[in-house]
Amino acid sequence: MQTVLITGASQGLGRGFVEELLDAGARVFAGVRSSTSLDDLAGHEQLTVLPLDVSDDESIQQAVAAITTHVDHLDMLINNAGVNKDSATNNHKELVCAIDSLDRASLLAMFDVNTIGPMMVLKQCKPLLTAKPSFVINVSSCRASFHDKWNSDNPNYGYSASKVALNMMTARSVYDMPKTIQTFAVHPGDVHTSMNPAGETKPRTAARHILDIASKWDPDNNGKFFDCSGELYPL
Repeated sequence: MQTVLITGASQGLGRGFVEELLDAGARVFAGVRSSTSLDDLAGHEQLTVLPLDVSDDESIQQAVAAITTHVDHLDMLINNAGVNKDSATNNHKELVCAIDSLDRASLLAMFDVNTIGPMMVLKQCKPLLTAKPSFVINVSSCRASFHDKWNSDNPNYGYSASKVALNMMTARSVYDMPKTIQTFAVHPGDVHTSMNPAGETKPRTAARHILDIASKWDPDNNGKFFDCSGELYPL
């Protein structure tokens, strides 16, 4: 049975991962800042909902300690928690999108959640990732590519740059982990979420596509950036 930790699991793509993995028989640890949106799944015997704020080291440590009371290892870590230009700024997106309005604190907060948070979670989870192989999936974005297929006129400095940095963290972590831990960053596609209400792909469908990448894994792709279709995404 797979054991999996998912951050940002309360809604959207994160919840899609929860549902897909539970139906596949996995033991799922759902890291959330607010658990109410998972109340309908609370009775599932394979699901444990954990308070987890990826911008808070103590919260991360407590969540990982709680996991160890249930299992002795993780097969997979899915770093899904993230913020975009709207959620990071309480809908004042100009603070991270327009040069004349850029706000240092707002930009740093985006990097804290989108870039540093996933690495701090990996740091704490690394001793548990003992399966051969184990997987670390970092949810990135097409906005992290200099060859974005769906480019827009919005500079989106904070989101794009923080996800570029996440891709680099993913690539560099290959040199700092045992070969049994395989990692990749992934653009999840045009997913319908609160961050992307116009998205066309259901979260669970997107989750399935991403998990398929791991199930068909080629070790030569360790540390690379993928499109949700399984194709390498150009940086």
